[in-house]
Amino acid sequence: MNFRLMRGFTISVCLLVACAAAVRAQDAGQVLRLSVGYNTLKNSTKMDDAMRSKVEGLGKKAQEARQAGRYGEALKHYHHAIALMRGAEWTPERALTTALTFRPERAVLEPAQTVSVRVGQIFSLDEKPRGKLAASVVLLRMRGDEPLAVLKSLDSFEPDVPLSAEVTIPDVEDGSYRLAVIIKPPAPSASSPVVKAATVRIERGLAKKVAAAKARAAKVEARLKEGGKQALAAEMASAQYRIGLFDLASAGDIPPERVDFDRELKEADEQLSDLEAGRDPFARRRGDFRKAYRSQVDDTLQPYRVFVPSSYDGSKPYPLVIALHGMGGDENSYFDFYKNDNGENTFKAEAERHGYIVACPKGREPASMYLGAAERDVMDVISEVRRAYRIDPDRIYMTGHSMGGFGTWSIAMNHPDLFAALAPVAGGGNASKMSRIAHVPQLVVHGDDDKTVPVQNSRAMVEAAKKLNVEVRYMEIPGGDHVSVAARTFKDVFEWFNAHRRNNSKAKGAAGASSN
Repeated sequence: MNFRLMRGFTISVCLLVACAAAVRAQDAGQVLRLSVGYNTLKNSTKMDDAMRSKVEGLGKKAQEARQAGRYGEALKHYHHAIALMRGAEWTPERALTTALTFRPERAVLEPAQTVSVRVGQIFSLDEKPRGKLAASVVLLRMRGDEPLAVLKSLDSFEPDVPLSAEVTIPDVEDGSYRLAVIIKPPAPSASSPVVKAATVRIERGLAKKVAAAKARAAKVEARLKEGGKQALAAEMASAQYRIGLFDLASAGDIPPERVDFDRELKEADEQLSDLEAGRDPFARRRGDFRKAYRSQVDDTLQPYRVFVPSSYDGSKPYPLVIALHGMGGDENSYFDFYKNDNGENTFKAEAERHGYIVACPKGREPASMYLGAAERDVMDVISEVRRAYRIDPDRIYMTGHSMGGFGTWSIAMNHPDLFAALAPVAGGGNASKMSRIAHVPQLVVHGDDDKTVPVQNSRAMVEAAKKLNVEVRYMEIPGGDHVSVAARTFKDVFEWFNAHRRNNSKAKGAAGASSN
């Protein structure tokens, strides 16, 4: 075989394998997230014995399918069980609604643009709806079910058979809309239509603005590298990420309705102007703001969020807290939620009061559990913050809520010589590896009425810590649920960190012992 053809074939196969692996990882994450919802609902819903037996039986089937890698089947059983717990009948129409997927090839569009849409299913139906089904692709407002326009009509629709169509975006005002497929049962049927929608953003001239911003960013980056200004070149990632939000939203990787493209492009433009003038765009910024870096894992731009207290002036080293979000969250969770009755974010308030820099990584995927590349993201964010700010190496701390609590323990166990203290909240971990971090002080928080992550997870970790004479404080909140225990104990978390610095001799000894 011709070498060039062979090399091209090899690259194509590798790309296909990589894409397949990414899809399977995404499916596995989707099942994991739904299993958490299933368990939470099961632990908090009153059921008679017959219903509980049926729900638990479906959960067992889902778990078996999940372990065998049959993720679609696992999703079907979890959705079936969740519907029953919510008092809904699992009809063929409901199963079809749950199974259907609807995806446009792009989610950021302009009027008169043609886009391909695809209808598929995440699992096969045990029983199909009766009668002939008709389908149409429509444009809807964000609220309401009355179509603004019917873009494509199909006389028949067959479940379990993938469907694709080309549609043209009508002349509507700029804004967010829903592109949807509507499956209608036969006229005499009492069943409601099945609707599956995807949010799209329609905005004139946006693609042209983004192309111009990309071209400018490429020129600025080239000049910085040619001039040997590597530190400033590293700050390019934040501007490039803002510009790249267009591509992420268009691909459906982030919700397009949550992005203010004009604001993001304006901020990227301001950052590029600073960089052209040889200034660090973030040198004088205080409070919380968004940054990004280019990952060495896969060369992608990865976001993180930073809080810099008003007292920081670079004259002395400052303590750093790494905060890990929970499942389904992202780098913004610790800064946008956890508010008190006055609407104040209590985590930022404590960081400002105690004078801490805070960094929140994205954690790669919403259900990554901070394993693999997601763990590398956390370590890369620590390196980025240490590059940009004066950080006290003996005062680097980590906390996290829910999945972030699991990540706090697991990452610390893999990097036992880095952290001065930990504060996992409503999490859990591998108690058999507690010896790796026996020298690291730990504040553990959990509610005894947690329906999502059972309190036994933290109890087991605390018991293992005590057997090893770890300095541990356990706060088990009476009546505390999964969510509320976090914000109410932020004050305790920062006070715990205040009281501890890294013991270098113990850390080095533990690092050596854990490698054996």
